[in-house]
Amino acid sequence: MRPESRTLLALPLLALLAGCLPYTLYHRSGVSVDDVRRDEVDCGRIALAQAPVEMELDIIPGRVIMQPVICDAAGNCRGGRARELPDRHIRRDVNEELRRLIARQCMAERGYQRLTLPACSEQISKAVEPAITRVLPKLTPQACVIRRGGENYQIVPG
Repeated sequence: MRPESRTLLALPLLALLAGCLPYTLYHRSGVSVDDVRRDEVDCGRIALAQAPVEMELDIIPGRVIMQPVICDAAGNCRGGRARELPDRHIRRDVNEELRRLIARQCMAERGYQRLTLPACSEQISKAVEPAITRVLPKLTPQACVIRRGGENYQIVPG
């Protein structure tokens, strides 16, 4: 089977599994989802201004592997040569974690709480009227989320 075919077969399975996973979001009761997204973008811009992308190149030196010496019964030996593995180059943004922390702090200062809601059970998903959450509801400990495709979701407050 070609790799492309395997990928196409796996997509529906991944989509199905995504509906079972918990969902992490910023929450503040009574705020519209559009306002939350706007604040996330604004805090992202602030974080980027305070901790701009700064790429750094890390070089991990290659290793030298000695090949074993192999001798036959007549005493003729071969091998024992060194094999050198190439250096590895890793590019990373040294400010990535700082940006994430600044953005989260910005959202917290705006009154948001970052939380993870579990996926609703199949029983709950079938029992509620399908909808897309437009305004974040007040939550109870039984709250759960149903993914509705893309960035859309439905919060069942509990």
